[in-house]
Amino acid sequence: MSDLWVVGDVHGALGSLRTLLQRARLTDFEDHWLGDGATLVLLGDLMDRGPDGLGVLRLVQRLEAQAQQAGGQVISLLGNHEVMMLAALRFRGGRRVGGDPYGLYTYWKENGGRLRDLSQLEPTDLEWLEARPAMHLHGDWLLLHADSRLYLRLGDSLPRVNELAAAMLRARTPETWVDFLNAFAERELYSAADGQEQAAETLRVFGGHRLVHGHTPVFVLRGTPAGPLMSPHRYAGGLVLGLDSAMAYQQGSGFMVRLDADAGCLDRTEYSGVLETVYLSEQGVDVALTGTTPADRFRR
Repeated sequence: MSDLWVVGDVHGALGSLRTLLQRARLTDFEDHWLGDGATLVLLGDLMDRGPDGLGVLRLVQRLEAQAQQAGGQVISLLGNHEVMMLAALRFRGGRRVGGDPYGLYTYWKENGGRLRDLSQLEPTDLEWLEARPAMHLHGDWLLLHADSRLYLRLGDSLPRVNELAAAMLRARTPETWVDFLNAFAERELYSAADGQEQAAETLRVFGGHRLVHGHTPVFVLRGTPAGPLMSPHRYAGGLVLGLDSAMAYQQGSGFMVRLDADAGCLDRTEYSGVLETVYLSEQGVDVALTGTTPADRFRR
């Protein structure tokens, strides 16, 4: 099976994402796909908080098309911030006349929503966002955005979860969006005392031997201070891999991983399955430079 690369929550950190993709040799300095038949999975929350969510959105869409032409694939999952933005867009027009009784527009803004991103969305962007899958199974890896019970509440199979999540994004009643966002906002399910059992149940229902998520930054999962040199967090008896590197929260923070996609390789819990980790910053690297990319440095 071809390479499997996964990156957690980007949150509008376009420069950081570009640098990581270039260091992983998935794109060139002009953001063209170099990954041939590789698979790249983004775990959701492309926008909000950071400076250029729309730029991230457009880059991922372009790479999706280029990878498909090259025999690879780019898959971007549905995150709770995608749902927040879509809810804000749907209900903002009626917020002064009672059309947004739960304050969904305000909720999005208070959680890092950027008016520039919202105002410049095109119909094609909305169609793309509404088509994001909630979960994806790649070999023995089950990939999803949130470490919450949302998925088990939505259905008892991966296709059913994706189907119901898509239906909720078409709902006209604000109550449906509120319920969806409340469930999506839950976190740290697999860090609880019964976290290993919860992870095993999720894998039993949806398939796979290991679970990969974003949503909760790894420094939160570890209970340590934030910093630029965070790394993937494997926990819950080795069944779960947390990949939210908080790249929009901490200067110089960010990483992406290449995972072992060979079928059957993950039935040994002592094996992490992480073949390579690409970091935005490393020991001895001046993190003040992380706002630039190789493309920025090669001036013409």
